Amino acid sequence: MPVPRLLNSTFRLYQRILHSLALYPTLIAAGFVLLCLLSMSIEYQPWMMSLKDKIDVGLVRNADNARLILGALVGGILSLMVFSFSMVMVVLNNAAAALSPRVVPGLISDRSHQKTLGFYLGTILFSLLLITTIELDNSTHVPSLGVLMALVMGVACLGLFVHFIHSISRSIQVEYILNNLYHTTLAKLASRENKLATVDNLPSWPDDQNWQEVCAQRNGYFKELNVSTINRILCKHDLRMTVMIHRGFFVMSGRPLFKLDREVDSNITDALLDCFDFFLEEYAHTHYLFGCTQMSEIAVKALSPGINDPGTAITAIDLLSVLFSKRLALPDLDVTLADDGLPRLLHYELSLDELLQLVFGPIRHYGCSDVSVLLCLLQAFKNLLYQPLRAAQKTDLLRHVRSVQETADQHLSNSRDRQAINQVLERINQTAATQEPIALIAITCA
Repeated sequence: MPVPRLLNSTFRLYQRILHSLALYPTLIAAGFVLLCLLSMSIEYQPWMMSLKDKIDVGLVRNADNARLILGALVGGILSLMVFSFSMVMVVLNNAAAALSPRVVPGLISDRSHQKTLGFYLGTILFSLLLITTIELDNSTHVPSLGVLMALVMGVACLGLFVHFIHSISRSIQVEYILNNLYHTTLAKLASRENKLATVDNLPSWPDDQNWQEVCAQRNGYFKELNVSTINRILCKHDLRMTVMIHRGFFVMSGRPLFKLDREVDSNITDALLDCFDFFLEEYAHTHYLFGCTQMSEIAVKALSPGINDPGTAITAIDLLSVLFSKRLALPDLDVTLADDGLPRLLHYELSLDELLQLVFGPIRHYGCSDVSVLLCLLQAFKNLLYQPLRAAQKTDLLRHVRSVQETADQHLSNSRDRQAINQVLERINQTAATQEPIALIAITCA
């Protein structure tokens, strides 16, 4: 099936290019080269020459002055670009050391930084190409329009440099990174909610026990799925498919990857296997799970003895509790309708219990001796209990409340800290109103 393979190769290439640091600089630089060619094509047209004779402000008439101005622009902007790239590397290094290495791909793909660097590069190329057209022994052919445009670009580069310094100084702040991750993840949850709202009758998970099982042929972290190509193949062959692995999990060759509702030949299964994309980087805008785990890792890093910043961990917990409140309204089943309107592709999302363990579990473990962190976790669970819950979700939340209670009982020895934990546990018991309330911890320790 050459067409699906071509589509999948294009899909994977698009994913790599989309997250590349060189994407916008390359596109913008190419645009500036085209602009320079356009400028040179109209520079010496009769109507342009007559217009330049009438307008004298800002136009360079001398070839030596034009080359001097353009050379100064190239040298100056080149220095700005080198400094800007150095600042980006410093920010990436500090983010990996102080926050989490997983946030680095998101910082690299920041659009505003790419556009600034692209404008620098484009201005340099514009000026260099313009210099090659200047003839020192011909004073009548001076690209005065192009030089004027280069000067305007140089002034714009200075403004962009000031903006870049402001932006890069914010990008290194943990609050700014947490806020970006929060809004990106929130938007991803909202988009999934809107997508599922288009499905009139959400299907249940089919009985796929006797379906054909297809195993993975590659090793790697499953991060993305070419849904449009998969649905096209499923529609063509009248198939239904269930994915057996969650996004972000490591897949080894030979592990069952998906199931089909009937036996098909190897050509079809190979085409479907080719639709799975495996790569290491985690981008928050790819799936909401990645944004949540990155925020959790920032909180864990803040709780390390070398940083010792529980305030950042508390902020991350508060933001994560809002994200979990949005996740509570979504089903554990994800489905994308095919072109014929049927739900042919289905896969499970992580259950609430698994998601809480993956995100809040490390924070609870590394903040086990910090009463402020444990209290914040209990407050987050209490706030989630106020949300409309299914019975299984309420059970999962209370299970994790008990985990925090056990952690506090084991690691907190101060009677005032234990009393504060009990006060929150009492409020949780009042909110949950269950027949088996959460046990309070003893005030006096042996």
